[in-house]
Amino acid sequence: MEANKVNKIIDADVHPWINGDIKGLLPYLSKSMQKVFDGRLTLPDHPLRPPLEKSTSIRLDATPPGGGAGGSDPIYMREVLLNRYNIEHAILTSVQAGKIVVYPNPIEATALARAFNDYFLNEWLTLDSRYKLAMCIAVHDPLKAAEEIRRIGHERGVVAVFMPLFNILMGNSYYYPIYEAAEELGLPILIHPTGTEGGFSTSVSMAGGVPSSYIERHTDFPQIAYGNLVSMVFEGVFVRFPKLKVLAAEFGYSWVPSVMWRMDQNWRNFRKEVPWLEKEPSKYLLDHVRFTSQPVEEPEKGKYLMQIFEMMHAEKTLIFSTDYPHWDNDFPDNTFTTLPEPVKQRIFYDNAAELFNLNKLEITR
Repeated sequence: MEANKVNKIIDADVHPWINGDIKGLLPYLSKSMQKVFDGRLTLPDHPLRPPLEKSTSIRLDATPPGGGAGGSDPIYMREVLLNRYNIEHAILTSVQAGKIVVYPNPIEATALARAFNDYFLNEWLTLDSRYKLAMCIAVHDPLKAAEEIRRIGHERGVVAVFMPLFNILMGNSYYYPIYEAAEELGLPILIHPTGTEGGFSTSVSMAGGVPSSYIERHTDFPQIAYGNLVSMVFEGVFVRFPKLKVLAAEFGYSWVPSVMWRMDQNWRNFRKEVPWLEKEPSKYLLDHVRFTSQPVEEPEKGKYLMQIFEMMHAEKTLIFSTDYPHWDNDFPDNTFTTLPEPVKQRIFYDNAAELFNLNKLEITR
């Protein structure tokens, strides 16, 4: 495959790691919270692990020269990702932080979210201005989550709100305080698999039941975004919060045309159920929601991919991401190499710059 020649790239999904889980966060936890977590310093994980060497989802070549988990060294990541692939901005989303959704105690989850945010602000964003943060919140307590957004949402380099999901659909008014704070600060909501789906009573469920293998769980990820975005549209979230944006990261994109058609068809038949919608549901999706490219879904014929792109308006809705350092990440030099240059420019840079307000950010912060 021909190598890509893209001048500027924004990577919308990069995963930093903290060695030692909660042990690495101790300096950023209060004394009382350090006592609370004493003896339970490991974050819960899903029992259905990838059937790969060491049962890890992290590339083995991502391990820093000095040791530690892949993705744990910002200097090494800078060399092997940012510098090597000409990444102008890398959006950091901590899947590790997303695991706080499994904690039933909202006080503990809120404290961990705050600690994760302070850790990355101090240990990563100060090292290289190309690193940007999708700050994490604990959805267990929406009012406290809104406080956290307002606490650090103005900090230089904070560009999104990572919202780990649990079993309340995103259209529910339960989340309104979070949306209000995010819209107030001009920060998009970012949703992303946390690795806990279908494995804990507090984490989001899979449709139909609990998967029995990693291959099932990994294949089922899109249904989570599908259901939550449909909920947001029909419950009128984007009517109530007209400036709110959402990024669905690592949930795929080939299903997007289908969900737009189904929403519009049902709206034509049953629109009296949702009288607050002022236009076709698909229009809200196109105006407010974006999708990351990884994992790249490549049909057997290139023309099929182009049809998907045309139907989902990829020049507007799709944003490039590597998902580094995961095992199935996509590097920019061999992703979408045959796309027309104007479309490539939108996917690799412009769409992300607009969503994360990055051009404005460099001027005002």
